[in-house]
Amino acid sequence: MGILLPMMYASLFLLASGALASHDPEGSWAHPGAMLEGCPTSCGNLSVDYPFGIGSRCSRGPDFNLTCNDTTKPPTLFLSDGISEVLDDLAVSYQDDGNLDKIFSTSFRHTILMKPGVHVYDWSFKPPGRSFEYIGQTALNITGCDLDVYWVNDNAGTTTRACRTVCPDQGITETVARHRCNGTGCWSKSNRTAPLWDRISITDDGGVMISWSIVDQPNCVAAMRDRTAYACVSKNSDCYDTGEGYACICNDDGYARNPFTPDGCSNDKGYNPIPSRADCTRRCGNITVEFPFGIEEGCFAREEFHLNCTNTTSSAVLLLEDFEVTGMNIEKGTIEYNGPTRGPLSDTSGGRILFVGYELFSSLRWVAANLSCLEAQHNISGYACVSINSRCLEVNATYDYSFFEAPKEDTYVGYRCKCTDGFKGNPYIQNGCRG
Repeated sequence: MGILLPMMYASLFLLASGALASHDPEGSWAHPGAMLEGCPTSCGNLSVDYPFGIGSRCSRGPDFNLTCNDTTKPPTLFLSDGISEVLDDLAVSYQDDGNLDKIFSTSFRHTILMKPGVHVYDWSFKPPGRSFEYIGQTALNITGCDLDVYWVNDNAGTTTRACRTVCPDQGITETVARHRCNGTGCWSKSNRTAPLWDRISITDDGGVMISWSIVDQPNCVAAMRDRTAYACVSKNSDCYDTGEGYACICNDDGYARNPFTPDGCSNDKGYNPIPSRADCTRRCGNITVEFPFGIEEGCFAREEFHLNCTNTTSSAVLLLEDFEVTGMNIEKGTIEYNGPTRGPLSDTSGGRILFVGYELFSSLRWVAANLSCLEAQHNISGYACVSINSRCLEVNATYDYSFFEAPKEDTYVGYRCKCTDGFKGNPYIQNGCRG
């Protein structure tokens, strides 16, 4: 059966039907300025940014310590309580108003094993840590036999009878009970077949929305007094009060990405290493268009890598702005083209020098971002070299000429990716470098 509950601190008091303690795992937590090299950045198809992390060395504290269960297909990501499954990316992103997007959805399942002679069971319905707050309301599904369920509102100090379950058949299973229900509580996705008399199952219906903040200090003023624990460690980052604590953002002077990591706020905010589409067209005429480039929305890593495939009367033509692309080599980081050596790519590159060309040859070299390798690796969610057996390679514009001005000798442009020695393929996609 189901009960609709507002998201607040509450307990369920079940008759006939102990207490669930919050999990506070031990560990050596990552300092705000710590290097996060080697920390997992994803679990299944979900991405993870600091202050969240998979493992204590990779997270800010107990509340942000995640568990990735890779025995499931796909792998599933859980908050520190072990029962709240994360359904959204935990990547640092921003709302339209410029503030941090701190809301994500979860789903939970908890099972209380019943014991002989025990007739009262409690389950605390509280956020999975001080850093979190429930948003909105949700429906709870409670499955069990011969239970009287009471809702105890800890804030108001009230106890309300919520519902009752009855199992006339001694051998009824959870699956059968849900198929024979009378219209109340038939929503569960469970397919368990164990008898209902020895357990109580509690699940949500449709997900639970959670908001997070940094709560080791009540506001920004207090947080900035202790710089060793202050969360907004990046240059060009700002702090704002959330009411429960504080949060960090990159300032509005063109900086974005992750303010919680050193040099995480970058003014090159355009690279997204995870395409949002899986059915991308990767051919234009006889040219293969590999990621990070793409033809359709959701298929390229940044807007500057959006190519246009134009059908003509004779064949398909691949265009980078006004340049006709005649070949691409992802491993070497080059594009061959027909057209003048210099050209108006400022609209495509947003004023950035992402493409540099040789004066005497119709060839371009390109970089993933105008960042050093160290800067790029600090911002894992925007780091381009995602394949195992790939490495970062810094690109200078020595003897090259850009489309905006002639860089002086040894002018640094940015970084690109390359498979390590003995491997070939595409270092910009998962498992793209193969032996």
